[in-house]
Amino acid sequence: MDLREFIKKCEKANELKRVKKEIDWNLELSHVSIVNDEKDRYALLFENVKDYKNPVLTGAFSSKERLAIALGMKPGTSMCEMSREWMKLSTKKHIPPVKVKTGPILDRIVEGGNVNLFDFPVPFMYPGDGGRFIGTTHYLVTKDPETGWVNCGTYRMQILDEKSCGIQIIKGKHADFMLKKYQKMGKKMPAQDAGSYGYRRRSARIFNRICSDFCRCIGV
Repeated sequence: MDLREFIKKCEKANELKRVKKEIDWNLELSHVSIVNDEKDRYALLFENVKDYKNPVLTGAFSSKERLAIALGMKPGTSMCEMSREWMKLSTKKHIPPVKVKTGPILDRIVEGGNVNLFDFPVPFMYPGDGGRFIGTTHYLVTKDPETGWVNCGTYRMQILDEKSCGIQIIKGKHADFMLKKYQKMGKKMPAQDAGSYGYRRRSARIFNRICSDFCRCIGV
């Protein structure tokens, strides 16, 4: 199931509402999302974000009904049942990647000097934030330079300028251990951001089993 199909299924189950009125990415979008989440309401698809043509989806997993849809399970499924199903899915034998030359992910490729992170409608969340956080529910993929072991971690990522981000790698996390090794070797640590930015508040946390097949699939 891709994101488009997930949105369609949520809408069919009355779990998603489209917001067609213009909304400002600067504080307004996050405020509306928070108020909506506090009332345990719908996922919101903002279709008219100020200064942008791309929509923004919030609250995708902030209800057990939408978690059930994401897992392909029936509405009303208990959290315990979904947890068991998730463990089955995340521990079963993984399907090795197949390299292809075409696909939706290759429909639009932006490289080099054409890259501009501000082309994404990243919300400014809270008045006290230092900037716009493009990475909140995403995976940062790094590889241990000594063992080759690959880690997927969730670290907050803030846009610094058109072509760079700052990443908060908390001390004691696997990426921090790896970074220290690269520093000792006098090398930069290669990393891959896998996923999309997202507003996350009271959302169910989805844990991804560290999987070398997945990481090879995205080129690590």
